[in-house]
Amino acid sequence: MVSKLIFTVLLSSFLFTVNGLYEDQAGKFDWKQNYVGEVKFSSIDVDVTTKRLYVATEKNVVASLAIDTGDIIWRQILEKGPEGSVELIHPTKSKIITVSGVDVIKVRGWDVKDGYLHFEWSTETSNVLYLFVFNGLLHNVYSSNNLIAVDTYHLETGVKGKATYTFPAHWFSDSVRCALSSGSLACLDVTGKLNIGSLIKSNTDRLGLDMIGDKIEAVPGSPIPAFIVTNKNVEKLVYVKENKILVRSLTSRSSSFIYTYMADRHILLQISSPMQDTIVTEGSILEDSTVIESLSSKESKSSLKISNPRISSAFCGRSKANTVNCVALVSTQDQSLMLLKMPGSIKWHREESLTNIINVEFVDLPVSDIEAAIEKEFGNKESGAFSMFVRRLFSQLQQLRTLFATVLGIIESPSETTGTKSNLVRDQFGLHKIIVTVTSAGKIFGIDNLNGEILWSVLLCGVGTFYENKVNGLPSAPMHLQRNSKHLSYSPMCTLLLKSEDSENTVLFTFNPINGESKNGVTQVPYRVVQAVPLPVLNIEMVRSLILFDSSNSPHLYPADTPLSSKPPPLFIYIANPTNGLLQGFTVDVPISGKELSAKEVWKTQFNKPTQLIAIGSRDAMEHVHSQGRVLSDRSVLYKYINPNMVAILTLAPDTTHKSVLTLHLLDAVSGIIIYSVVHKRASHPIHLVHSENWLLCSYYNDKTRRTEIASYELYDGNQLSNSSDFSSVGGSLIPPIVEKQAYILPGFLQAMKPTITEKGITSKHILMATTTGHLLEVPWAFLDPRRPLGEPKEEGAIPYIPELPMPSESMINYNKSLMRVDGIYTTPSSLESTCLVFVYGLDLFYTRVAPSKTFDVLKEDFDYLVIIIVTTILLISAYVTKNLASQKALKQAWK
Repeated sequence: MVSKLIFTVLLSSFLFTVNGLYEDQAGKFDWKQNYVGEVKFSSIDVDVTTKRLYVATEKNVVASLAIDTGDIIWRQILEKGPEGSVELIHPTKSKIITVSGVDVIKVRGWDVKDGYLHFEWSTETSNVLYLFVFNGLLHNVYSSNNLIAVDTYHLETGVKGKATYTFPAHWFSDSVRCALSSGSLACLDVTGKLNIGSLIKSNTDRLGLDMIGDKIEAVPGSPIPAFIVTNKNVEKLVYVKENKILVRSLTSRSSSFIYTYMADRHILLQISSPMQDTIVTEGSILEDSTVIESLSSKESKSSLKISNPRISSAFCGRSKANTVNCVALVSTQDQSLMLLKMPGSIKWHREESLTNIINVEFVDLPVSDIEAAIEKEFGNKESGAFSMFVRRLFSQLQQLRTLFATVLGIIESPSETTGTKSNLVRDQFGLHKIIVTVTSAGKIFGIDNLNGEILWSVLLCGVGTFYENKVNGLPSAPMHLQRNSKHLSYSPMCTLLLKSEDSENTVLFTFNPINGESKNGVTQVPYRVVQAVPLPVLNIEMVRSLILFDSSNSPHLYPADTPLSSKPPPLFIYIANPTNGLLQGFTVDVPISGKELSAKEVWKTQFNKPTQLIAIGSRDAMEHVHSQGRVLSDRSVLYKYINPNMVAILTLAPDTTHKSVLTLHLLDAVSGIIIYSVVHKRASHPIHLVHSENWLLCSYYNDKTRRTEIASYELYDGNQLSNSSDFSSVGGSLIPPIVEKQAYILPGFLQAMKPTITEKGITSKHILMATTTGHLLEVPWAFLDPRRPLGEPKEEGAIPYIPELPMPSESMINYNKSLMRVDGIYTTPSSLESTCLVFVYGLDLFYTRVAPSKTFDVLKEDFDYLVIIIVTTILLISAYVTKNLASQKALKQAWK
C-alpha cells in the first residue's frame, strides 16, 4: 500500500509539471536547421568507435560532427564577441580542449562523446601573440622589449610552469608578418628575409634563409614547422626538418596540408578550384616530390559552386589494395564546409554561410501552366470570340488530361510533390513561397519555405565586402523585389545592391528569385548608392523602378532604358548618415520618360557628436491598417494617428550624470518636423525598435534597475479625424498627436523583435520576441498596450496594468527547438488573413506559421464533411418539398 501511495503521489506531481505538444503538430508547419558557422579550427578523429570531426568556428561554437554524414552530434556555444572567440583547439583521447578570449583567456575541456564540460580555468594575459600546446603544456607567447616571452601552464589544471623564458628576437617586427607552426615562429624582417626560431625551451636555435617574401602564413595542422611564403604572387613551401630549412615550389592559388604518413615521411595535400564547378586535388611525398596518383585528380561537376577551397584538417591511410587514401575537411571562401574523399568525391556538404544572413525576402511562386493559360485567356481583350472559344476548349482539355493522369497514377498528385523543384507553383492560400536570403559571404540562396530545402544558390564573384550599416554595425545588402510573379508575361525580377571589389562604387545584381538565373550578371554603376527607393508606379514592362540616390545627392533611375506607364507624383526621400549624424529630406520629380531626374533639398537635421544614431524604423510597406479608430467604453471613437511618412529615430548619447541617454524622435520624413521626442535615462544596449500602425515599441537595458524594459507608445488624433480624406504632411502645420505611453519589464534579454503582419490587417497584432535563452515568444499586443488601466478594467476590454510581462510556456512557438544567437526575424503575410509566415535566422534557421486570432478562416482538420453534406442535402430536399407543398396550398386557396 505504501509503494502504491508513493507511486500515485509521484504520478500526480508529474501531471502538474509536464508541458507537451500534440505529436501530430510537432514539425508539421515548422522546421529548424542547425549550423555551426565558418570553420576556424578543426580536427579529425578516425577512431573506429567514434569517427567524428571536431570544429571551432567564427561564431564562437565548438561542435562535434559525424564524419559519415556531417550531422551535428553535439554543439557548445561560447560567449558572444571577443570573449568567446576560440584561439586554439587541441584534441586529446578523451577531451577536446579549447582556448578562448583576448584579455582573459579561458581554457575548457569538453568530453568528446557528449560535449559535457570537464574542467575550466582562466588567467589574465596581455599582448598575446600566439598560443600553442606542447608536451601537455599551454604556451602563451607575447613580446616585450625586443624579446619574445613564453609562459607555460598545465593544460588541465591551469597551474603555471616553473618559469617564464624569453628569446632575443631583434628580427621580430610585426605579428602580421609572422606565423606560428608546430612550436616554431617564422617572421619576415624589414628587408623581407625569412627567420625561423623555435619557441620550445629545449631548442632555441634560430635559422635564417636568404629568401625574400612579402607575406607569410602557416600550413594548418602541420606536424612539422611549415610555412607558405608569398613573393609577388609566387608561393613557396618552407619547412624545417632535422634542423634544416627546406624549400619547395607550390601550385599557384592552392591550399596545402601536411600529414605524417610514416615516421619520417610526410604527405603534401593540395587543393584548388580554378573554376566554380571544378576541383583539383594533388598528393605527393613532401621530401622527394613523388606524385601519389591515387590522390591526384581533376573533377568537374555542374552542381559544384566552390570558391578558394582550403584544407582545414585531413587523415590518410592505406587501403586493401595498398593505395594511399585520404579524407580532408575543406572549407571555402563562401563559408561552405565539405568532406572530400580524395581524389575528388564529396561525401557531404554543409552551407555554413547561412549563419550570416544579412537580408531576407519572401517571394510568391508563379501559378501553374493551366492556371496561367486561363489567366491569359481572360486577360487578352483583343482576341475575337472564335479564338477565345478555341483557347477555352484547349485549356479545358489540358485540365481533363491532368485530372485523369492524377487519378490513374501516371503522374504524382500536387500534394505529393509539394516542395519539390518540379512543382514550384502557387498554392490556394499563398502558404508556399521561396525564401530568398543573402549572406555576408556573397552567396544568395533560394529556400523552399515548406521544408527548408535549398532550391538554388548563386555565388557572386567580382564584388567586395558588403556595405556596413552604420546604424547597427552589420553588413548591409539592400534587396528590392521589382516585379513579382503575378505578371504572367514576365518572369519575377529582384535587384540586389552590393559594393564593388575595386572601388567604393555600387554594383547591381538583378536575378529571377524563382530559379536564381540572371541575364546581365553583376552590373557596375559609376557612383555609390546611399539610398534606394521604389517608385509607386510600374514601367511598361511591369517593373517597379528604383530611385538610386548617390553620395552627391543626385537621383538615378534603374532600369533607366524603359519608360514608365504613367507619371508618378513627386517623391519625398530622406537620407540618414550615421557617421556624421546628418538627416536630409529631398523631393524628386520623375518624368514619364525616366530621364533627367532632379532632386531638391527640403529639410535638414543635424545630430551633434557624440550622439549616435542607433536605429531607424518605419512601417512595413506591406502593412494595411484595417480599423481607423478605437471604440471606447462610452461608445465614442478614439481615432488613430496614421502618418505614412513618419519614421522613428533612436539616438544614444553619453551623459555625465546618467551614463547614457536614449532618445526616441518621431520625424515626419516629408516636412522634417519632429512630431514627438522622449528620453530614457541610463539606457544601453541591447536596443530594439518596432514601428507598426500607430504604435511603437522600444526595448533597452536599464542600467539602474539592471533589467530589460520595453517602452510602448500609441499615437491618436483624438475624438475627431485630422485627416478625414487624405493625409498630408505639407498641407499646413501638423497637429501634434495624443501620445499614450507605458513601460513594461521583460524577465530576460532580447535578441530580436518583430510584429506579425497579415494581408488585410484584420487579425490581431502579436509581437515576436527572440530571447537569449533560445525561446521565440509570441506576446499579444494587448499585453503591451499603453492604455492598460491602473485600476479596474474598462468596458473596452483593456487588461489591468501589471509591469511584468508574462512568459507562459504555451507562448513559446518554437517549443523545445531552442534558437540561439538570433540575428533577425522576418514576417510576411499569406493569402489567409489569419496566418502570418515567420522566418528566424541567426546561428540556426527556423520557420513556422502563426495565427494571432486563430484560424478563423480555415476549417479544422477534424471537420466532419459527411455531416455537413447530409445536413445540406436534407435542407435542400426539405426546401424543395416545402416549396411544392406551399404551391399546392396556394392553388387550393385560389380555387376556394
